[in-house]
Amino acid sequence: MVLPLEKAVNSLFNRLGQKANYKGRTVLFLLSAPDEVVGIGYVRAHTPTAKLQIRVSDAPELAVGDKIETSNRKFHISSEPMKDIHNLIWTVDLCV
Repeated sequence: MVLPLEKAVNSLFNRLGQKANYKGRTVLFLLSAPDEVVGIGYVRAHTPTAKLQIRVSDAPELAVGDKIETSNRKFHISSEPMKDIHNLIWTVDLCV
């Protein structure tokens, strides 16, 4: 039985997700570039970031160094994957 929240997450990825290849499987992911401001001493710096979200069911063993490839780009996972509080979505930082 699919839980209502899992159904909502699946609907989001099916509507907005981009197709990619991960370890020989086709998966859906969401790509975002949120603004991130970090403090270095007294200076606040704006850093370019890229974050990727992928369903845990699509990539249960996601790890640093894994690659996700689209038809025109290759993404390298550069941060430890973090699950959301419902264990449905991984969020990672990317090296492009």
